[in-house]
Amino acid sequence: MNLTRIARGLLAGLLGCAAVAAVGTATAQADVSSTLVFNKNTEGHDCYRIPTVVKANNGDLLAFAEGRNGGASFCNDLGEIDLVMKRSTDGGKTWSALQTVIKANGDTKGNPAPIVIPGSNRIVLLSTMQCYTNPSCGRVPRVSISEDNGKTWGAPRVLTSELGFASPPGWLATGPSHGIVLTRGAHAGRLVAGVSWTISGTNTGALVYSDDQGSTWHRGATDSPTSAINPQEISVTELLDGRVYAAARNQANDGNKCLEGGTRNRAFAISSDGGASFSAKFAFATDLVAPTVQGSTARMSATDTGGKYNRVVFAAPSTCDRRKELRVHSSFDEGANWTGTAGSLLVWGQDAAYSDMVQLSQSSVGVLFEAGPEFHANDTIRYATVTDAALGAPACGLGYGVIDSAPLGTAGTAYLSYNAATGKNCVSAMKSANAGKATQTSAYLEVQGSARVTDSGAFSYFAGPVSAAAADKCVKWGGAADGQSYDSQFEHCS
Repeated sequence: MNLTRIARGLLAGLLGCAAVAAVGTATAQADVSSTLVFNKNTEGHDCYRIPTVVKANNGDLLAFAEGRNGGASFCNDLGEIDLVMKRSTDGGKTWSALQTVIKANGDTKGNPAPIVIPGSNRIVLLSTMQCYTNPSCGRVPRVSISEDNGKTWGAPRVLTSELGFASPPGWLATGPSHGIVLTRGAHAGRLVAGVSWTISGTNTGALVYSDDQGSTWHRGATDSPTSAINPQEISVTELLDGRVYAAARNQANDGNKCLEGGTRNRAFAISSDGGASFSAKFAFATDLVAPTVQGSTARMSATDTGGKYNRVVFAAPSTCDRRKELRVHSSFDEGANWTGTAGSLLVWGQDAAYSDMVQLSQSSVGVLFEAGPEFHANDTIRYATVTDAALGAPACGLGYGVIDSAPLGTAGTAYLSYNAATGKNCVSAMKSANAGKATQTSAYLEVQGSARVTDSGAFSYFAGPVSAAAADKCVKWGGAADGQSYDSQFEHCS
């Protein structure tokens, strides 16, 4: 896997179900099951695209999508498109009949970016309108609000001038991914979402924010990079220190998707002031191999809200040449590094495209994603639950399961994991008390009869992973953080 730690606070300093058989190709077997939510040629629409998902404060899951009809071709981006929703009251096992949130009325209504307001029944929905049967009107950003957990919705309100545009841009997209409410730092309570637009050939990736629970909105951070990066379809996540991680599709490589092995198709930027500006402009996220396609991020766990360690997740197709094999990757250092393709969880083994994720607990997320057989990535939208255990042991990754753990005083936890397929043990020391601050941290593994393997340094989030072949052998393991340590005896001998 590509995962490494960022030493000495570098990130903070520098960055501020079974599948339908496909024809003509081998199909990878998904690691998790999934449930059908939207299906083409059903419920009054030719197809459904652009999924987003949130968990309302009553516990219901709300799955949004574009319900598409008409257009120059099947499932075209421009046509008579309703913005629709389905609801699950049982954690994604079953889904309701379709509800129309914003009716097409002859035009395109899409690019949903929903945000749940904590402690209330309010859900804010950013979206984009484009004229289809009506005269050309550009791409119009709008906001709708529900005060009853998405059962009913107010009429959309236009945000064009509020976001600083003299007229609707020729191209603009809200999200498409859920937005967030900041919970840390000076801007706690602020709503933040991703937006991108093109005006007079200049491509801009941006954040917008609201300080009054979505009633009014402001243009925030903007970046119009060089020709190497064109940030679009931005997904946002709050980092442990309150900064905002903005993950983007890099559309600049659409004509050369496999440039540098597909490691130039994802980009990210950082905001350190609640989305008002970028402290680090868009740069390549080279750990992530993907085609040019939307991807989604979400927080799974955080040490300051009861998690045992910090895990942020990213979902997207995982081959550069085509939209297929949707995987969930993990970061244990707040987006600085990500597990590579081999260390990630396969959610769908055939063709797949857009996705969104929602935190369910400190050990699980829900993934709503476009999926189908070969060359039909948009046939359905499906839902899967992905657990911490399925993603693999912290830092050690896919295939490793935790077999033992020990506290490092109050500073963190050391984990011993085992991979039955390879016969290897792995150790990581995950910080909690001073996560994000570079302090002396170490992890070690010693197989009886072999030399000890150690990783030690001033690390911000964790030490390790250290691994060694140890099938049917005793191991000694442990770690330390902030002067507090754990050392085992030789154990776990079989």
